Amino acid sequence: MSEQKVDTENTQVSEEVKKAAAAKAAYSADTPQKGKKFRVKKFGKLFWVTAIIPTACSLVYFSAWASDRYVSESSFVVRSPSNQASVSGLGALLQNAGFSRAQDDTYTVREYMGSRSALTALEKALPVRSFYENKGDIFSRFNGFGLWNANEAFYQYYKGKVNIAFDPVSGISTLSVESFDAAESQQINAALLSRGEELINKLNARARKDTIAQAEQNVTVAEERVKTAAEDMAVYRTKNGIFDLKTQSEAQMGLVSKLQDELIVIQTQLDQVRAVTPENPQLSGLQAREKSLKREIKQQMQMISGGGDNSITAQAAAYQRLFLENELAEKQLAAAIASLESAKAEADRKQLYLEVVSQPSRPDMALKPHRLYNIIATFFIGLMVYGIISLLTASVREHKN
Repeated sequence: MSEQKVDTENTQVSEEVKKAAAAKAAYSADTPQKGKKFRVKKFGKLFWVTAIIPTACSLVYFSAWASDRYVSESSFVVRSPSNQASVSGLGALLQNAGFSRAQDDTYTVREYMGSRSALTALEKALPVRSFYENKGDIFSRFNGFGLWNANEAFYQYYKGKVNIAFDPVSGISTLSVESFDAAESQQINAALLSRGEELINKLNARARKDTIAQAEQNVTVAEERVKTAAEDMAVYRTKNGIFDLKTQSEAQMGLVSKLQDELIVIQTQLDQVRAVTPENPQLSGLQAREKSLKREIKQQMQMISGGGDNSITAQAAAYQRLFLENELAEKQLAAAIASLESAKAEADRKQLYLEVVSQPSRPDMALKPHRLYNIIATFFIGLMVYGIISLLTASVREHKN
């Protein structure tokens, strides 16, 4: 009886163990499936939101909705005959022809073409705003949703449609204009080149005007100085009876020299007569002549170097100052005239030229938007976003656990 009881209890225990094992196995089997199902469901939604749906929208937009955009290109170079910089390529060819590129002025033209001033001048010749406002899809054209209608907003939009690339090796600038019509892109490109050439002409005219105006001012000042110096010299000559002080002083010194020679001759004759015939009646005449010569020599010397205001010595300082002033004024005038002629030649030689290397093209095929590239880029960007969000989510969950 006891053996039967023991067998019954063992049987019950075995059944309970089996039930517990089965329940544990069922629990362990259910738990991973639920967790797996939960994770698949969660990451599936994230993948759809970050990658699939944006890629689908990109596919629809770029394949059926996005408007074609045409790019017109032209190239130009700004050159100057005075710049002798070392260049290569087309710049070297231009330099060999007597011209070379003017790189600093190229930057000026590029900056102007992308400025508000150029856009304002452009709008006077072409309805530029209507080109971008009335054509293209709602996402590509200007103010497609009717939210921004200000001039500043259009200028910011316009800057994205005009691009100027500069090659520092050859000195060539490439102007690219993008719009929704090939003919309109070509018109805008040609108009911008015209505005750039007008700017170069204004720079030339301003530089020439400033350079020549300064030189002409110097000539005017020099002419006034010569006129004043000449008038002062004329007044002084009239007042003092002097035409050429140097010539007059040389003449007087020559006269004194002649008088002294004659005095020496008379004195020699006197000595001879006194030695031979002391009572000779010619002695009185010779003595009178000697006194006369001495008196004349003394007067002439007083006129040359005497202390009076009318002496040549007294007049020499004032006359020399006036003479030097007049001479310097004449030299200054001659230098100013030469500088004016040089400035005119330099202004002509330093003229800038905007030379169009290739005329604005009229594209027969839309280069933008890059449809396939944008679709693929959207997909891979979505994958990157999905990966980043997944990593962040896992990191937050692990930190929370």
